[in-house]
Amino acid sequence: MTGSHTQNRVFSRITLALMEDTGWYRANYSMAQKLDWGRGKGCDFAMKSCKFWIDQQIRKKQNVSPFCDTLRGNPLKLTCRQDHKAVAICNLQRFPKSLPLEYQYFDHIPGILHEDLAYYGGAVEIADFCPFTQEFSWHLSGEYQRSSDCTLPQNQPAASRNYGAERYGPESVCVEQRSAFVMEQCTKRMSYPDWGSGCYQVSCTPEGLRIWLEGDPYLCGRAGQIIAVSTQVSGWYYEGKLVCPSCWDFCDFCPPEWDPPTDNRTRAAPLDLCSRSSNLVVTLWLLMLNLLPLLAGFFLCVYK
Repeated sequence: MTGSHTQNRVFSRITLALMEDTGWYRANYSMAQKLDWGRGKGCDFAMKSCKFWIDQQIRKKQNVSPFCDTLRGNPLKLTCRQDHKAVAICNLQRFPKSLPLEYQYFDHIPGILHEDLAYYGGAVEIADFCPFTQEFSWHLSGEYQRSSDCTLPQNQPAASRNYGAERYGPESVCVEQRSAFVMEQCTKRMSYPDWGSGCYQVSCTPEGLRIWLEGDPYLCGRAGQIIAVSTQVSGWYYEGKLVCPSCWDFCDFCPPEWDPPTDNRTRAAPLDLCSRSSNLVVTLWLLMLNLLPLLAGFFLCVYK
């Protein structure tokens, strides 16, 4: 027997019990780690196939998490890992050969011909080709840059590549994005094609869960609430929409959910970012230098 794992290994009570049942080990259950995978999903999730779970959730028009049914493509459709500790992507992909019948889980995938469905499944064989959301890494010109773990400060992107005004660190979690963030700076306006989730700092308060963007808190009244956010970072003005997660996913105490009043405030005009541009600063300095001879002549005439 050869042990293996994909990412974020967890030595849960189940793992320790399995090792103890081999007769080779004696487990110290006080060292068991919390297993978030499938927590609270019920017996159908634990005892039946991922196809049963995915089909059942689709019929109920509910999220199929922690499994997924989004084909990996370009641009990437980002989502959150099931524990909300990392940005993730669905590992559903096409294989060069059709999968064994018992691993063919889909009756329909948007954009895929029915006769080609047998070629599609999750990327991890030891997961029986069940598709699920996975943490990933960013690379630039083939070189590793950072991972998508929200809790690691070293994963904070450079200001020029922080397309979603994200903040990585021990207090950060993955939050779904309702729309791509728009970045504005003077005459520049752009958005990143890969979007769907990002890492943001959160805090638990008596009023509920708060999401922070550069020191500005946004209160979540209920799970699924759409909040419009905006902030300024390193000379860039950001604007986007986030989807509030459940307060209970992160906090030990949460108030009853409530619907916040409609925010009828118009967008506050951002600072004139052009006034901070380096080109304008250079122009002003040149203008001042050109005025120096005139000022010198003026003072000579006055005091002559």
